Amino acid sequence: MIQNWKKQLPELVAIRNLRLTAQWVVLGMTMSSAIFAQSRVNVSIDLSKAVNVLTDTSLGVPALASDANSFNPATLPYLRAAGITAARYPGNHGVADLYHWSTKTTTRYRGADPGYFAPESNFGSFALFAEKLGQAVIVVNYGANFDGNGGGEPAEAAAWVAYANGDAADTKALGKDSTGQDWHTVGYWAALRGQSPLTSDDGLNFLRIQHPKPFGFRLWQIGDQVYNNGYYGGDHTGNPDLHGPAPTGPKDFGKLKGNEKLSPTAFTENLKLFAQAMKAVDPSIQIGAAFVLPPDPGVYSHDWAPDWDKSVLKGACPSLDFVTLEWTMQTLLPPDWKTLDESDLLTSTNSKLGNILTPMLDDYRKLCPKDHFPRLAFAPAGIANWVKVEHPVVKALWVADTYAVLVESGTLNSSWNEMYGDSMLSADRKTMGPAFYGFQMLHILAHSPGDALLDANSNSSLLSVHATHRRDGYVGLMLVNKNPKEAAAVKVTLKNGTVGSTGKRFDYGSVQFSTGAQVAPAPFTVTGNEFTITVPPYTITDILLPGHN
Repeated sequence: MIQNWKKQLPELVAIRNLRLTAQWVVLGMTMSSAIFAQSRVNVSIDLSKAVNVLTDTSLGVPALASDANSFNPATLPYLRAAGITAARYPGNHGVADLYHWSTKTTTRYRGADPGYFAPESNFGSFALFAEKLGQAVIVVNYGANFDGNGGGEPAEAAAWVAYANGDAADTKALGKDSTGQDWHTVGYWAALRGQSPLTSDDGLNFLRIQHPKPFGFRLWQIGDQVYNNGYYGGDHTGNPDLHGPAPTGPKDFGKLKGNEKLSPTAFTENLKLFAQAMKAVDPSIQIGAAFVLPPDPGVYSHDWAPDWDKSVLKGACPSLDFVTLEWTMQTLLPPDWKTLDESDLLTSTNSKLGNILTPMLDDYRKLCPKDHFPRLAFAPAGIANWVKVEHPVVKALWVADTYAVLVESGTLNSSWNEMYGDSMLSADRKTMGPAFYGFQMLHILAHSPGDALLDANSNSSLLSVHATHRRDGYVGLMLVNKNPKEAAAVKVTLKNGTVGSTGKRFDYGSVQFSTGAQVAPAPFTVTGNEFTITVPPYTITDILLPGHN
């Protein structure tokens, strides 16, 4: 259960020097006056006990290089309204491991599908977009060199860091890669970033963005799902890795099984070279790698890559600052096994996340240096997009609750599976999906980087509670009623602190989803540190109250 691994959080992430400052905001909600059968729930919040803190990398979405909309500045206000502050680039599932940032091209070889890259998707455009949003998660090319006859080049990755974060006065040479490509100096790429486009384009104008100041992007992942390079057989392919033989077609991936050049040991040695080259340019960046999700007891009976995570940790843990897992919930109902089991989805987050964190922490203790535990990231943390959903609003409930738990657990970054789509934003940004509103309700609770998540507990599995002490002085409370039929009469007890009597209430749930209503505020008053609030079925309710020191 969540309580068990929460006690281990200090080993996973240390939070120091929480500071509370003043800053006032205006938020919005719509309320429902419908009357429902009620269940009674008790929740308690310790206003003096912070369990973690929201950061500028906590919540993210992918900025897919195949979609020009991902780089449209008009999208920024919507992502900010949802509390999204990090964008992941250039894409997932093999795209990153063919992509060359300095030429906006992909390595092509027989059997490879480089996919479509929108003209607007170059790194210069992305960097300007991500800076306005907040931060970036950049997946560097591990899989292929320019010539298509070998794996990705550490010098190319180092030059990418130089362009994003380097100083134009830095004369450090990056050297030549295995193909003879000269990657110049850190200052060469940093100076290019600050230049104006040439009248006659030499092919690098897309990198001349008149931005002398370094971007300071912190999160750099080496390769995407490298473990799907064919080493584990033909059923685990799709991520190109030309450190081994180049397959000439999809069937050839099966012939790569057991190839030592594709093994976790080989990845470990190459990962260290990448990390060394990149941190030589900017020691402040954080290096990550994609890991295999631990098997979920009772769901996945076969651990198909039992040695990948352990081998990489054993050989390269000191080089890793974070590891990235793909966590896609697939809780299905008979008889078709295509329909979402909404109850299981909404009530199993804590146990399923515990099943992930517990074995990861065990591996860290056994295989990593003392006190060096890489942070966890999720790309994505989401719900399978092919399942049938009877009540789409459950996506809002799941996002608000689960991503709050992920922030509380100290994850470095958790990314939803789309920026545009049925769950988030329509292509014209005129329609917001349920996941968008789930993020927005979490954004009301934890509004700005530095907001502290508090210790909060509920005595019901059908009612989740999360709380914050925000930097603007507000105390936030989020209640998620996972019961589709009964309202919850929630008795709230605040301990070790006091709050003001007049605040705001926000609701998003079945009523708002069915009517198309947006989130808007309503007055809310309390008469002390104990009060009762009714939360309608399948609804997220946020409360903001001024806090007192």
